[in-house]
Amino acid sequence: MSPREPSHPPSDPRPTRARSSGDGFPTPERPPRAQLVAAAIVGLLLVGGGLYLWRRPHGSAEGSASEAASPSASALAVEDAHGAVATLDAGGPAPVSVSEPRVLACHDKGPRKTPADQCDHVATIEQALAQAISQSASCGASSASGGTIEYVADVSFLRRKVRISLPRAGRSLRDRKIVGACGAAVREAMDALALEGADHEHARYKISVTATYRGKIQG
Repeated sequence: MSPREPSHPPSDPRPTRARSSGDGFPTPERPPRAQLVAAAIVGLLLVGGGLYLWRRPHGSAEGSASEAASPSASALAVEDAHGAVATLDAGGPAPVSVSEPRVLACHDKGPRKTPADQCDHVATIEQALAQAISQSASCGASSASGGTIEYVADVSFLRRKVRISLPRAGRSLRDRKIVGACGAAVREAMDALALEGADHEHARYKISVTATYRGKIQG
């Protein structure tokens, strides 16, 4: 008869049994399948992460460092614009500045008179007069201290003609040669102005623009 297996104490009612291999040595039980799957997944993640870190491109970090070190194209453009503005400011004011046009009078045929503050503005004439003064600004460059000249355009749509006068009361520039040269330059520019197509409500206007000449720059 085979010997009986020894009984186990009550404190260990469910002992762990070891499987027997073919050579007679006990073999430990295999771990559950879920643990094996989890271990395999963890191993694959670790291997994949290592490969990614090893093979990833390093140009992005270097590019970021180079971009931080060198100014962007937009920043350079802003600096260039500021430089251009500074250059213009360094050039000083223009040799002449013009005032806002004023309509001194407007009227039609007959005894009826229209107050000046009720006259409409003839934008074509006003812009042309201001432009003629600005384009002939060199006429006042030889003035020692500069000064003002008032130009009054007498516009007749019936005669299709513009006459330029320079009232004495409206000028502080006293050099007659300079005043004459400036008046001639503005008259020549206004003679070529065509009145056809200009919007207007009355037949005749008197429009005033005052020019302030800078004169010679004192060194």
